[in-house]
Amino acid sequence: MAAAINPAPPLRLRSARQALLVIHGIGEQNPYETLDSFARGVFTHVTATRGLNAKLCPIEIARKEWTQVGMRIGIFARGRALPLCPSKDAPVPQADQPDSYVDLFEYYWAPETEDKLSATNTLKWVLKTDFTPLRYFADNLQEMLGVYGMNVRQAIGKALAIYGRELLRVFGLYISLGVGAALLLAWLSKPHTWGTALKTIAAGLLPFLTPTHSIILFFYFSFLLLAWFFAQSLVELYGHRGPSFQSKPEKIWLALDVVLGLAFLALGVWLDRRGGSHMLWHAWQAVSQSGHWQPLMGAAIFAAVSYALTAYVADVAVYVNTDAKSKDFQARSAILKGSTAALKALLASGSYDRVILAGHSLGSVIAYDTVNELLAQYNADPGPAGDRPDPALTLGQLQSLKGLLTFGSPLDKVYYFFREHVKRDQAIRAQILSMLHSFRRAPSGRDYGKFDFNYSFRQLDGADPLVWVNAWSRMDPVSGELKFYLPDDQRQFNYAVPVLAHLSYWGDPAFYEYFGAQLL
Repeated sequence: MAAAINPAPPLRLRSARQALLVIHGIGEQNPYETLDSFARGVFTHVTATRGLNAKLCPIEIARKEWTQVGMRIGIFARGRALPLCPSKDAPVPQADQPDSYVDLFEYYWAPETEDKLSATNTLKWVLKTDFTPLRYFADNLQEMLGVYGMNVRQAIGKALAIYGRELLRVFGLYISLGVGAALLLAWLSKPHTWGTALKTIAAGLLPFLTPTHSIILFFYFSFLLLAWFFAQSLVELYGHRGPSFQSKPEKIWLALDVVLGLAFLALGVWLDRRGGSHMLWHAWQAVSQSGHWQPLMGAAIFAAVSYALTAYVADVAVYVNTDAKSKDFQARSAILKGSTAALKALLASGSYDRVILAGHSLGSVIAYDTVNELLAQYNADPGPAGDRPDPALTLGQLQSLKGLLTFGSPLDKVYYFFREHVKRDQAIRAQILSMLHSFRRAPSGRDYGKFDFNYSFRQLDGADPLVWVNAWSRMDPVSGELKFYLPDDQRQFNYAVPVLAHLSYWGDPAFYEYFGAQLL
């Protein structure tokens, strides 16, 4: 049964002592970027939406396997002057203690997947993944039977629709990519490689490298350099739209980029036309007429695709690999071990009545696996004294985990493409795998007959159950409405820009209002 969600009172928090641990998603993340975005969003929600009198201060938490700097949002009585942030070496006077607080931490796992897969291996993984639905058509049909609760005729219709969609995807998308890859390979296999092309172009321009022409080239390259600086500033402004803590300097740099860039370009064009050298025209002729633009363009495309595969897709490829025999499994185990240790440190600290776990993108998959790991550890018989989970949570500590937030989550897609498949007669193995990943999973509809065994990890579904909310967007290709799982509430956010919608949650006040009203 899904837990009933009661909206929080408008001007106070659900508990005086709360902690929120957020797990970042794929990409080249840096330490404390996730904490920065989330702390600003939650603080704005608490102060602007709820009208609370709040102070933001840093805190540190140190445990055996996890040392982390976090941020504390302290709540004080309305109208009261906010005290300074406390000093580590001086006791905090009782009068300066907040009436309630929310502590925010991040779990940073990016180094575990760094340089684990090359672009070539990642591309192989992508191609293999795309054909997975065709390899396991019958198994997917069974999953649809359970999840959608349809009769056999309806399920067959749904499965055929999925089958047709996958065929269109393969024939439409991958044939196009295959043709593009073939063209790229053809370009690179020609005698004129990109290195030869550069040499030929440079040789064509060498006669123009007189002192005057060198000055002209200096102006042109200076323009290109400043244009690059300007583009970097625009990307930063678009990607991080919140108030800047250095707005005046960055406006000065942006204006100088434009003014100096245009000045260098104007000087270069003026000298170029005055001297009659027309260097830009000769450069264009050297590239276009010789056909050297093809290998150069191919090399640029190859570099861009390689970067995307190694910086983003490889993170997914490493973590979703559940094959214990794989060389990447150790990285996945380290990520899950670290997230579990971080969450257990908060639950066992005794400092919090409520702990909330949040995950964005692939971080939501890690968060979900972490909850299952905690339940599995609690329900397992204790092993030898020297080989037990540290710390071993009590039931009360475990049940202080009160919230799970997933946003931009690919949980359904990860389950659909990367779940462990079992043979049709492996009734016991199928139930073991389901038991270890059973938290709020939709029923499978399978009939195990005489091999059926009962199990129930229900510690987080009691009188005051954990509440799970999921935020997604149709314009976010990574996320989706969860159907293989049973969150308590899901909301679709209408972001306008495709692909970029995957990052839009972080700066959206409506997103913080959505989950804050139900979890904080």
